[in-house]
Amino acid sequence: MKRKADKSELDSGLLIFGMIVGLIIGGLVTLFKAPASGKAFRQQIASETGQNLRTTIEAVVPSDPLSESMEEGKAAARRRLAELGEPGRP
Repeated sequence: MKRKADKSELDSGLLIFGMIVGLIIGGLVTLFKAPASGKAFRQQIASETGQNLRTTIEAVVPSDPLSESMEEGKAAARRRLAELGEPGRP
């Protein structure tokens, strides 16, 4: 004799069906509630991301790292020469 499933157990078929229906309804709602067309929205996201990325890169990476490093080294050498009491070179 087969045992009947308790009502407390979930039916996997019903669960999958409910998930699929939920995904379809969510997709349709998102599609109709979108503030702009897909192409315009992608362009807006790309321009905002590009501007933020450029700003971040400019803040992190110096414009000319070699010349800035050279200037820092020269300044450190001048300070050290001044500490030692030796006259600086032109």
